[in-house]
Amino acid sequence: MSNDPKDVFRLYDMRAGDECWQWLGGWTGRKRETRPTFTSNKRRTMAYRWVYELVHGVTLTPGQQILHSCDKGGYPTGCGNPKHLSVGTREENTRDMIERERHGLPKNVVRAIRQLLSQGQTQEEVAALYPKE
Repeated sequence: MSNDPKDVFRLYDMRAGDECWQWLGGWTGRKRETRPTFTSNKRRTMAYRWVYELVHGVTLTPGQQILHSCDKGGYPTGCGNPKHLSVGTREENTRDMIERERHGLPKNVVRAIRQLLSQGQTQEEVAALYPKE
């Protein structure tokens, strides 16, 4: 039996009101790119995308992305509060990430990298100081 699209709301903890709604369902993706997913009508996509479409009565195109004003779309929150969601392009999402310093690195590390670059170190030299895990 397939989920009804509206079932996505049963998997969010909406008791937080205007705060972030915690996703209680399944997650997919790689370690740092884990996202809440929901399947209905043979379509599996991010749960918060379903929320946006249902609340606004639209079907998003593949090029449209959901932006989170709370910055909590990924693990462990997967926020689905419609008040925190807006539609944007990949470019807008990337620009938003850069402006808010959500690079996947702690802010102090980003500041240190920028300082090293401003002092004349090359990107290769800085990269050698921060090896991949």
